Amino acid sequence: MINKTFYKGFITLVVIAFSFQSCSDELEQLNPNALTLGTFWQNAGDLNSGLNAVYASLRDENILGIEWEYTRTDIAVPASQRSKSTGNPIYEQTFDLTTNQVQNKWDACYKGIFRANQVIDGYKKIESTFVSEDAKVSALLIVAQARALRGYFYYVLHHSFNNGSLPLFDSVPVDLADFQKAFSTSEEVLAFYRADLQFGMENLPGTYNAWQSEVGNGNLGRITGGFCEALFAKSYINENDFATAEIYLKNVIDNYGYNLTSDLAECLTGMAEFNEESIFEINYSYDANPLGLGEQNLSQRISHRLNDGNVVQFSTWLTLKYRNERADPLDPANLVNRNIYQSNGELDSIQENVVRYYSHRMNNSMSSVDDRDGTMYGENNAIYGTAVSAAVHARQYPNFIKKFTGWNVNNGGAGEDESPEKNDRSDINIPIMRLAEVYLLYAECMIEKGDLSEALRYINRIRKRSHLILLGKSTESSAEFASGTTTYMDDIDLDTSNGAQPVTLSNLMEHLRFTEKPLELSLEGDRTIDLRRWGVWKDQLIHLASFEYDSWNYKNNAMGKNPTRWRCFPMPTGEIPTYSDPNLPPYAFRQPKENPADLFVNGNRRAKEPHLRDVLTGSQNFIEDLHSYLPIPQDEINANLNWNQ
Repeated sequence: MINKTFYKGFITLVVIAFSFQSCSDELEQLNPNALTLGTFWQNAGDLNSGLNAVYASLRDENILGIEWEYTRTDIAVPASQRSKSTGNPIYEQTFDLTTNQVQNKWDACYKGIFRANQVIDGYKKIESTFVSEDAKVSALLIVAQARALRGYFYYVLHHSFNNGSLPLFDSVPVDLADFQKAFSTSEEVLAFYRADLQFGMENLPGTYNAWQSEVGNGNLGRITGGFCEALFAKSYINENDFATAEIYLKNVIDNYGYNLTSDLAECLTGMAEFNEESIFEINYSYDANPLGLGEQNLSQRISHRLNDGNVVQFSTWLTLKYRNERADPLDPANLVNRNIYQSNGELDSIQENVVRYYSHRMNNSMSSVDDRDGTMYGENNAIYGTAVSAAVHARQYPNFIKKFTGWNVNNGGAGEDESPEKNDRSDINIPIMRLAEVYLLYAECMIEKGDLSEALRYINRIRKRSHLILLGKSTESSAEFASGTTTYMDDIDLDTSNGAQPVTLSNLMEHLRFTEKPLELSLEGDRTIDLRRWGVWKDQLIHLASFEYDSWNYKNNAMGKNPTRWRCFPMPTGEIPTYSDPNLPPYAFRQPKENPADLFVNGNRRAKEPHLRDVLTGSQNFIEDLHSYLPIPQDEINANLNWNQ
C-alpha cells in the first residue's frame, strides 16, 4: 500500500479524463479505448488502484508548504534574506491571487479531492456486487480511506483559503456545468469535512499497528481512525471550542496506545518511521522509481533543500529560543565529554561529564556553529561544513535546519546523499500529526479550562523527552518525574537572574504559544492557524521586526587552518557572546583556556553593514483581512463562472 515495500509494486496511477464537446451529435462519439466510470470501476482492485492515486496526491509538497508557508509567520525566513527586500511575495506579505504558491496549494488539494471522489463514486456504483462479509469490509475500508483523505484535503483548504468559503465537490463532475460550483460557506465546508473525518473515525483501524494486526501486513502507512479523531479535535480547537476538543483529544491520548518516542529524532529523521508517536505521516520512497519521473517520483526534495540551507532558515528569535533552552544538569542524558583545543587546532584536553551547551531538542531541530556536543552527518556541529559537498555555516547559512534531514547518519560530514542516482531526492517521511502536538493541544485546553496542573503534566512530558528542566513544583501531583535526576523550577523563564516568576495560567499560555509550540513543532503543525485564532499575527510580526541583531564571525579553533566562519552567529545588538555561568542559558560555549574576543568578532561592525532585522517589510505590509488567508487563485476565478455566488 502506502509503505515502501508496497511501492515496489505500485500500480500506475489512474487518470480519468472528461472531455466536453459542443459538436453535432454525429461527432460526439466515445473513444472505445478510453477509461470511463462505466468501464473502469468494476471491482475492489479498481477501487484500490484509484485509492493509490489519492495517497499519491499527499506527496505534493505544496499541501504542507514547508518551504514557504512558515515564512508567512514568525517561524522562518527565506534563506538569509532578512532585512533586505527579497521580492519574495510570501515573506513580504505581497502575495495575491496570481502568486504561484497560492495556485499550487489550491491545485494540489483539489487534485486529491477529485481522486478521492472517483473512488467514492466508483464504490457507490459497484457496492451491491460485494456480497460476502469479507468483501463488504474490504470495500468499506477503501471508501473510508478515500473519505478520510478527502476530509484532510478540505481541512487544509478550509483553513488556508478565502476565510474558509470554498467550492464543495462531493462527487466527480460529469459535465461542464458541474464544475461551475458556487462557493459554500465556511460553516458548510467545516460540516462537510467533519462528516468525512467522522466516517473515518468509525470505520478505519485506529493506528498503524492496528492496520497491520487487524487487516494484514502491507498496510503500514494508511490513514487511521486515530488521525481522523485528532484532526476532528483540532478542527474544534481552531474554532476556539476547547470543551469539545478536550473530549476527543483525551480519547486520542488514552485509548489508541500512542506514546512519545524516547528520542525526538525518531520522529523527524527516517530512523524509526511509523513509530508509536506517529499518528499520520506522508510516506516517501525512491526505491519504486529510481528515475524519479513526474508524479511517480515517490521521494521528496525537502531534506536536500533544508540541508543545503538555501530555502529557509529559522527566524532569529526562534534561533535564540533554541539556544536558550535549559538542559537539565541533573539528567545523565545531558552529560558529555568535550574536547578542548589549543589555538592552533590541536587537541589540548578532554572535559569529562560536563553538561551539554545546548538542548537535545535544539540538536534535533537546528545546528549552531559553536555547538560542540551535537553532530551533523557524523561530524561535530561546530566543524560541519569542511566536506567538499557540504554547505558551511557562513553569512548566508548561519544555521541549518536539521528537521526532516538525515543528519543522524555517519558519512563523514558529507551531508545528504548527493549521488546522481538519488538526484537530490530523499525518502524521509514527513509527519502530519504526532502525539506531541496532541499533548500541546490538550495542554491548551487545560489552560483555557483553568487546570494548571494538568496543563503542566503534558507540557513537561514533552520537555522531559528532550531532557530539559521542567516547569512548576516537584511537589505538585502532576510532577511525574520528580527524582534525583530531574530538575523542576517554578519560574516561567527558568532564569533566576531576573527573580522568580512563578508559573501561572496566564504566563503558561504565553509560554505554550511562543516557546513550546514553536520549538517542538517548528515546520510542523499549523502556525498560520494558531497565529490567526490567537489574534496575534500582526502584533507578533511587528514585535519581531522591532529587534536588531549583529551577525558575529566565529573562529573555530578546533579546525586548525582557516577556521573562521563568517557572520554565522546572530546576537541581539548590544549583546556580546560571553562565557557566563554554565548553569545559565549560554549564547556561546564555555572553555576556560580561551578568550571570548579570540572566538567572536562582530561581523556587522567590522564590515560596517546594517544590523539584521527579520520580517521588516512583511510586518509593515501584513493586513489581517488580506493576508491571514490565501486568496482564491486567479485560475479558479477564470474557470468558475459562479466563483462569487
